[in-house]
Amino acid sequence: MPRFADLAARRVAVWGYGREGRAALRALARRLPRQPLTLWCSADEAAAARTAHPALAVLDVAPDAAALAQFDWVIKSPGISAYRPEIAIAQAQGTRFTSGTALWFGERAEARVVGVTGTKGKSTTSALLAHLARALGWRTALAGNIGLPLLALLDDAAALWVLELSSFQTGEAGPLELGVITNLHEEHLDWHGTPQRYRADKLRLADAARTLLVDAAQ
Repeated sequence: MPRFADLAARRVAVWGYGREGRAALRALARRLPRQPLTLWCSADEAAAARTAHPALAVLDVAPDAAALAQFDWVIKSPGISAYRPEIAIAQAQGTRFTSGTALWFGERAEARVVGVTGTKGKSTTSALLAHLARALGWRTALAGNIGLPLLALLDDAAALWVLELSSFQTGEAGPLELGVITNLHEEHLDWHGTPQRYRADKLRLADAARTLLVDAAQ
């Protein structure tokens, strides 16, 4: 997994200004305070981004392949499909894409992590696991697709992490002490393209987990 040090003195852009994009910009400001950065966001978000980050180059248009290829690293928000053709073209020209999830795992490789995914029930399962761990006396952080973005908790001293991971994030997580897959049904086909790819992306959690817990009925 990449680390913030890998981004130093590189051409870096953030794509998306939702909660993940904002967390990435704050983390970059802390870890690489003199790093020039570019942000792609919607026109509705541009004014807020410029106010919050005066030194940021804010572009209120969606990047095409040529724009993406001008950067060494692009930190992409999870909701932007990794299968977009402009991403594949930019990757072929050397641009590397990462995310807040991947950067957190790169920085916190020693963390004890339970990763939870599934089409339904992952939020409830994650919250329940965190509640039980806290009841047992573990200092536990609940984050990811539920609660705070991972990069917002980059320096948290939790003893155990319970992370809810969407199908957009499972390929960027690991290592996991425990992986939990609640169930699998067709969803998010606009992002994954096909049911087969959705299932394969969800099951990437298994590759990152030392121990895997699944619903046998599935």
